[in-house]
Amino acid sequence: MANSFRDPFTLYELDIRSLTLNLATGPSLDVTATLSNGRASYILFQHLVANLSGLGEFSEGGDSDLVDEAGRGYEVKSYRDPELWSRPTWDLFHTSASSTFGPNNHGPRIKQLLREDAYDEALEICMRSGYDKNAFYVYTNTGGFVPEIPFRYFIIPTQTVLDTLSRTDPRQISRRSLLALLTDTVRI
Repeated sequence: MANSFRDPFTLYELDIRSLTLNLATGPSLDVTATLSNGRASYILFQHLVANLSGLGEFSEGGDSDLVDEAGRGYEVKSYRDPELWSRPTWDLFHTSASSTFGPNNHGPRIKQLLREDAYDEALEICMRSGYDKNAFYVYTNTGGFVPEIPFRYFIIPTQTVLDTLSRTDPRQISRRSLLALLTDTVRI
């Protein structure tokens, strides 16, 4: 199924009916509910993007999630789809490396820098932790996903991501701002 649905600034949509496990003993189990759980679905949706876009799966932790033929990294991040999560409180979401949030990593230092209005220093930590490692970001609408809406993803060059980051916290980005950048929609 490998294709090349990976043009930047294009919204790709695919209807998903269900997720089933076909057991070797014959019966099938409906496990569709796992799609709404980020822990259960992260790798599944990342694999789906790899298949649809023709990108190769690369790594977990430390490097980009996906890679193209030229070796450029693509980091996959999820947001809550505005069709289901329309309140403005869901607009900002995490886009920097997970190490910039946790209390056992860079999270406390970045929070301290932001309290001190040292945005540029906080951004520098985010750059070293992930932004510098990726050429593109792939955003999927899989935060709290349910198959009543299409699976959606789009690709944004890292420089555009950096230009669009929250001006109060370089770890976050606005869903509304990203969606406003999209120029086309392709149904798969």
